[in-house]
Amino acid sequence: MRKVDLLLANILLIYKREGVKIEKKRNISKEDDMSRESLAILIPAFNEEPRIGPVLEVVCQDKRKKRIVVIDDGSSDRTAKCAERYSVEVLRHDFNRGKGAALQTGITYVGYADYWLFLDADLINLKEIHIEALLHPLKNNSDTGMTIGIFQQGGKVGVDLAQKYFSILNGQRGLSGKFVQLLPDLSWTKFGVEIFLTKIALYQGIKIVYPVLSGLTHHTKEGKLGFYAGFCYRLQMYRECLYTLFNWKKYL
Repeated sequence: MRKVDLLLANILLIYKREGVKIEKKRNISKEDDMSRESLAILIPAFNEEPRIGPVLEVVCQDKRKKRIVVIDDGSSDRTAKCAERYSVEVLRHDFNRGKGAALQTGITYVGYADYWLFLDADLINLKEIHIEALLHPLKNNSDTGMTIGIFQQGGKVGVDLAQKYFSILNGQRGLSGKFVQLLPDLSWTKFGVEIFLTKIALYQGIKIVYPVLSGLTHHTKEGKLGFYAGFCYRLQMYRECLYTLFNWKKYL
């Protein structure tokens, strides 16, 4: 058995035990070893069937050598089926575990990449220039370990204001492979994962750059779920973020 085949077999065994289904994976040949991948794009998604398609169209059209992994976090809709229409790898949780666990599943699955990109599945007006803006500071300066995108002029005033004053919550991030290797387990963080990533970077003295992502925005929870359900979901998000903010050191 080739080394790559053995690695894949071990991954499949681990994910079967953890209740993670690999709905779609790439074929890996001798000339296409995972260790040679330069960019891994992780897209966690929960009930994003109507919105994930335009995001995947853009990332799939990008000319860089890359792996694109969608982690369906226990969706009750056809998010995974929609993702399978594109040239991506699809992982699926048996039940909703939270955003942090979805990203951790993707990191564990890929194993290593020189650069990583974390993107939300509900972005509006994503373009290749936004991907480049997140990755360029990492490649231009080896001291930079993470980029955090800042939405501007995306057409949603409330979102732009939140980005200006609470950039720590933004999910559009580029990370160096070296920084990802330093990360502890993210599974517990849920919606607090971005706060945890930022706190770890500051704690480790990792340089963070904040590129502007002009014209980019995302669907609000109220817009996706309706005002009442969306507001309740937002309160849950804030609760998980506050827990992470005050307890992150316990998980180092």
